[in-house]
Amino acid sequence: MITKFSDRLYADLNKDLNALTLEEDQVIKRLEKSIHACLKYLRKLKDYCKLNDPGTPAEEIVFFKHIKPKFKSQLIFYQSLLNMEIRKPIGDGKVVSDYFANEIKILYHFFESNLSFYQYVRTQATYLDEYYFVRGNYDVHLDPDQCVIDFDPTFSTTHDHKLAQVLASELMQEHLEQAIQRISQKDAIIQIDSEFRDFDWKQTKCALIELIYCWHATEAFGKKNLKSIVKFIEKSFNISLGNFYDTYDFGKKNLKSIVKFIEKSFNISLGNFYDTYDWLCGRPSPTVYIDEMKSAFLLRIQKKLR
Repeated sequence: MITKFSDRLYADLNKDLNALTLEEDQVIKRLEKSIHACLKYLRKLKDYCKLNDPGTPAEEIVFFKHIKPKFKSQLIFYQSLLNMEIRKPIGDGKVVSDYFANEIKILYHFFESNLSFYQYVRTQATYLDEYYFVRGNYDVHLDPDQCVIDFDPTFSTTHDHKLAQVLASELMQEHLEQAIQRISQKDAIIQIDSEFRDFDWKQTKCALIELIYCWHATEAFGKKNLKSIVKFIEKSFNISLGNFYDTYDFGKKNLKSIVKFIEKSFNISLGNFYDTYDWLCGRPSPTVYIDEMKSAFLLRIQKKLR
């Protein structure tokens, strides 16, 4: 029962986090709101756990190894993102990229400092689960989290927090590696022509997603191969996309493929694209950006006709 509840709760958390990505353009404010969202859902999980307490060691292991750390890791991840964003230096791509690279080194140090437990997690081992993820156990030889003494004993084990830290560190590592890659791609484009500087997508992610769905729904590029499409995009948006597949039937490709293409073209990450579609469908007006484009274009025509 608690597994079904937690699955629904975690899905709701991800929807809220995705909605914040779309609704809040200011990074620091978005991260602050994301942290509060994670806290809200973690409290809901705790309240439910108190009313439906795991009754056996096996149920405790499921909860403290597979359920609670998922929620806690999101809180740690977004808090770490906020701290990193506040400290991020102002400068060119290399300065920021070096900063991110140093953050990755810090993560490596965390993994090395907890190598035994990290290997246990990565290999999906189970032989120490009853010590790590059952309440009331404290084996001094298994490097327990000393902070457990300050936690709620009904909602904590010696290693569920550490597991959440591992999961959050993996999320952070992936985030940093992608950020460095985007900076490298942008720098490579700038080296080709300085006119390409700061030629990133400046509208909201939601706006770009609206366009992608419209392009897909109308087969905007028809059956042209990818090479022709890339040349068109490069000329239209003053951007170099590098080498792509020689041929590519864009009109018949699925949305996932189109999203990858657009993300690279505009140097942007669109996050969970399919959750975003659900969010778009639920808005009072699903086509905010397209409506804005239409109004702007009509205004331009009216000025020309005057």
